[in-house]
Amino acid sequence: MPLPRFALAVLLGAGLSGYALIGAVDRAAAFEALDGRFTATTSCPAYQSKNTRSNPGAIATEVDQTYRALGLNRASGDYVQIVVPEAPVTDRRWVSVECGRLQTGSDRQDAAVEDKDDGNEAGDDAGGGGPESLNNVLAVSWQPAFCESRRSRRECAALNRDARHPAATRLSIHGLWPQPYGRFYCDVPPARVEQARSGRWSALPALPLSAETRAALDTAMPGSASHLDRYQWTKHGTCFGGAGGAEEYFRDTLHLLDQLNASAVGAFLADNSGRYVSAADLRGVFDRAFGPDAGARVDIDCSDAGDRRLIMELRIHLRGRITPEAGLGDLMRAARPVRSDCRGGEIDAAG
Repeated sequence: MPLPRFALAVLLGAGLSGYALIGAVDRAAAFEALDGRFTATTSCPAYQSKNTRSNPGAIATEVDQTYRALGLNRASGDYVQIVVPEAPVTDRRWVSVECGRLQTGSDRQDAAVEDKDDGNEAGDDAGGGGPESLNNVLAVSWQPAFCESRRSRRECAALNRDARHPAATRLSIHGLWPQPYGRFYCDVPPARVEQARSGRWSALPALPLSAETRAALDTAMPGSASHLDRYQWTKHGTCFGGAGGAEEYFRDTLHLLDQLNASAVGAFLADNSGRYVSAADLRGVFDRAFGPDAGARVDIDCSDAGDRRLIMELRIHLRGRITPEAGLGDLMRAARPVRSDCRGGEIDAAG
């Protein structure tokens, strides 16, 4: 989204130039506009600035109150900008997406299409009514980078002990996230939501998965050793809407990951372990593997570790029904292009 001319004038008038101006433009361009509604499920601070935590009037969301939603801080962002009528200084406030349910016009349209075309109904496995999600993000981690600062985690100890561990050279599952980001904990009892949010994942119910899916998931999602699978199902999977419940949700996720790791993208990451790669080059590999402009649907998440910048995660935007026959490239190219703030990073080597 281009920065308005008046905003550029303000920045230049304030004496910003060079990299400072570029940084300001990048931050403004990251805003992901939407036309939606946000219904608060928790009383949370409504910030004028989410970065400085400024909150004139000490405004907080009211439980069960629905607000107009203007946008996210970025694609798949973690803050939503809402309108709080009569709030002092500005009625445009930032609230964590985890404080409520976000619904956009595209979601309502998708639901209508699903009901009309297929009449598909969701299973009742721990919640998640409604049609199957057609708008999703596949979040995949580069596990060595994740473990760089989490060496005590069970899955990280196993990875760092064995350089031949599957996660050392393959992308791993973080989760499959129905969009817009903010659709969390669908029909999940409040006590279970609190267990998930407080990190007590072992207290969440064990998932009713087949032996085949369980074995595949334990390899593809190393975090299942810390019950990440239970958390992802409770937070995101319950909003997926597949008739097969957790079994379908994770089988669909595994289907997508297998295509990704078997592609030129998987080979590129493995071959460049320990090296710096640019975001442009990585997105270009997606184009070659999954079709023109597929890379424009990939948000690359990076993090600093000491003096190194590491590529931590890829968030791949998808549009369409995920089935055992669905091609990852087709789902990617049907989605909207997204912005990625990371310009490149190191593909961390295990250990």
